[in-house]
Amino acid sequence: MFKLKQTIKIFCILFCICYSLATVASEVNYPHFSLPTTHYPLPLTHYPLKIVYRVPAQYNENSRIMVLFGGRNWPGEKTLKAYGFDTLADKHQLFLLSPSFVDHDYWEPEQWSGEVLKKALAELRKRYKLKKNRLYFYGYSAGGQCANLFYAWMQDEVAAWSAHGCGVYFNAPIKEPVPALITCGLKDEERFQISRQFIYRYREAGGQLLWKTYQGGHELSREALELARAWFDAILASENIQEYGEDDTGKIRDKNSIDLEFRNPFHNTKLRELWLR
Repeated sequence: MFKLKQTIKIFCILFCICYSLATVASEVNYPHFSLPTTHYPLPLTHYPLKIVYRVPAQYNENSRIMVLFGGRNWPGEKTLKAYGFDTLADKHQLFLLSPSFVDHDYWEPEQWSGEVLKKALAELRKRYKLKKNRLYFYGYSAGGQCANLFYAWMQDEVAAWSAHGCGVYFNAPIKEPVPALITCGLKDEERFQISRQFIYRYREAGGQLLWKTYQGGHELSREALELARAWFDAILASENIQEYGEDDTGKIRDKNSIDLEFRNPFHNTKLRELWLR
């Protein structure tokens, strides 16, 4: 009996040690820096602004930057962990950067947040001696507003953008629309209607935009994130468009047989399969 108790005790101790080590290993501590916002006209609170970022496993001066905008008032750490773009970033030697914006209409870049983001990007480039390449934006909810509104504000500096569960889009003229991905839950009815009207206008302006809906509501689903990662993977690899799908009918058809405003571009088989699910 004594030996049995001792064995159980040792087993419990080993289990606790292993669990603690696993927990520590699973915790990701992202590097960060802070930017002062004392020179802006608004009485900003919750600042200086914390900028959280991730360095890819390998990088060089040509490495690109993706800005991840979280849900409303999300800290940068939460955004990087929730989106799970680490594998994608390592594959393409991509830096991930997430600003911890809080309140003060930060989704309107012309007010103050746009200049702050530009300073954050300049700081990251300086630290890692990066060239100024075009950016990639992704965001959910209020972050989706940021992804498209920041794109409209700095169109010449963005290569592609994507938004999930977004209910506010820009009205500015679109000069040369870059590739875009928009996803939304069907039960997120107001945002769904707003998004659908925007995608027609974006496509009619010449933009290659992939549009996908899901059965859920406003939540950030695993399926939406999976499609976003696959889409950015194709965009970052500069893959050519292989075929097209049609809104509403869900059919794969010849490009010229689909009206421009209903046309979904697929760069590869994986994107087509994820869209058809």
